[in-house]
Amino acid sequence: MKKVVYLFLLFTPIFAQSQQSDFLHLNKIIARLEANQIALGTWCSALHPSNAVGMIDCNGYPTFEESQNKAMLDFILIDMEHQPFDISMLRNYLLALNSKREVAAKGNLQPNIATLVRIPADGNQPVHAMIKQVLDIGVHGVVVPHVQNAQEAKKVISACRYVQTKSSKYSYPQGTRGASPWLASYLWGLSLPDYVARADVWPLNPDGDIMAILMIEDIAGVENIKEILKVPGIGAIIFGPYDFSFYAGCPGETTNKTVVQSWQIIKKACDEANVPLIGFANENNIDEKLKENYKMILAGHDVRNNGTFPQVLKAVQKTY
Repeated sequence: MKKVVYLFLLFTPIFAQSQQSDFLHLNKIIARLEANQIALGTWCSALHPSNAVGMIDCNGYPTFEESQNKAMLDFILIDMEHQPFDISMLRNYLLALNSKREVAAKGNLQPNIATLVRIPADGNQPVHAMIKQVLDIGVHGVVVPHVQNAQEAKKVISACRYVQTKSSKYSYPQGTRGASPWLASYLWGLSLPDYVARADVWPLNPDGDIMAILMIEDIAGVENIKEILKVPGIGAIIFGPYDFSFYAGCPGETTNKTVVQSWQIIKKACDEANVPLIGFANENNIDEKLKENYKMILAGHDVRNNGTFPQVLKAVQKTY
C-alpha cells in the first residue's frame, strides 16, 4: 500500500502537467481562435426555447474531433440592444441551449455554440449592472455598443472581471463584477471555484473563457481606436457601419467612402494589435472576407436573411 501511495505522489506532477497541457477552453470561439480557425456565428433575436433547440440541432451533434475540424455554427450574438433586455427570457433560452445529447456526443463540456449578448447600454453609460446580469446567467461574452475611448473600454473590461487578488498575474484592469456564480457555474458544468477560475477575460488571462467585445460606431471611436486597443482584455472588436454612417453625415450609406475608409482604419489597427475584428459576411462577399483574414464572421440572422448562412458555411468549410 505504501508503495502505491509513493508511486502516486511521485507521478502526481506528471499527471498535473498532462492535465494542464490538455486544457480545453469552454468558450468555443476562443478555442477556434487559438487554433487559428474561423469562428462562424449568426445574429439571434428570437429567444424562445424552441429556437434554442433548433440552433443546437443545426450542428448535427458532432463528436469532439468533428467539431474541431468542420465549419459549423460556433456562436450566436444575441441582440438585446434593439430587442427587449429581458433577463428572464434570456435565462430560459440559455437553459434550453444546455443539451445533454450534445455533451454525450462530444464527450466534454465545451458547448458547440458559444453565447454572446449585446447589451443596450453604450460605452459612455453605466454598463456594470447589465454586464453582471448577463454573465451571471452563463453567457460567454458581452458586446458593448458605442465605445469611444480607452477609459470606456477599461470600464467594460473591469465589469467583466471578478475582483483580482493581490497575487494575481493579471491584476489590471481590476475587476468590479459582483460574485454570485451559481447559475453560470451550473450551465457551464463546473463547481463554483472552477467557474470563478475560468470566468475571466481572454486573452488577458490565457485560461479565461469570457470575451469582452467592443463596438466602434462613432467618429471618436475610430479616432481613438489605437488607444482603445491598448486596454488589456479586449476579446474582439465590431465596427458598426450603419450607426457610423449617421455620425459621418451619410445616414444609411454603408458603402460611403467615409464609412469604408473608417472600416479600413479599424481593420488595420486590429490586425496590428492582434485583436479580431468581426466581419459581416454573405454569399457575395465571404470569399473577400476570407482573403482579408477575418477570424470571426457573422452571417445571417435567426429570423431574417438566414438563407445566407448555408452559403457562408460552405465557403468557410473549404478552409478546413
